[in-house]
Amino acid sequence: MHLLSLTATRALRRRGGEDPVPALLAALAPLPLALPAERTAGWHVLALAPRSEIALEVLLRALETGGFAVGLGIGTVPAPLPASVRELTGGAASAAAEALRAAEVTSTVPVAVRAADPRQAGTVEDAEAVLRLIGWMVRTRNRGQWRAVRALREDPMATQAQLAERLGVTQQTVSRAVQTGGWREESAAHPLAERLLSMIDLTSER
Repeated sequence: MHLLSLTATRALRRRGGEDPVPALLAALAPLPLALPAERTAGWHVLALAPRSEIALEVLLRALETGGFAVGLGIGTVPAPLPASVRELTGGAASAAAEALRAAEVTSTVPVAVRAADPRQAGTVEDAEAVLRLIGWMVRTRNRGQWRAVRALREDPMATQAQLAERLGVTQQTVSRAVQTGGWREESAAHPLAERLLSMIDLTSER
């Protein structure tokens, strides 16, 4: 399982202002998580993803929402699952906590990956490197770009005209946002990230 531990970055906390957690929880609500994402304390959120592609989507939405450090822990979870993600124990919980501590002190893209199984260290490093590259591309987008990219990611078969109608903008605006937002380059890296995360999950200690 993939447990994501997310918290507001130190820079965001220093600035104060509006609580970012409700927007993040709203962004995560439509996803098929193993357990619903929850605020645990302050500006901290936990989310349990059953598969690598869902874990990647959680990470992307957290970065798009802005101001979050993301720790992704991969390992065992208790069976049956508890009623709340707050009650999780096991390898995934320990790995997620360690990953978040690493993400919080990362000066560039605040994303870190850890596995409960130490034998996965090499694959973890590869996955983290790919996710940070993807995260860097997400963080360079303006709001219009990431709205267009998210709409395309959610419905890759939609035409630009359909996306424009959905977003309430012109087709030219969508086309420009996709071209300048690096979507083609980012999406090409998604399968690699998902494969690496799946490899860690499948070969971790049970």
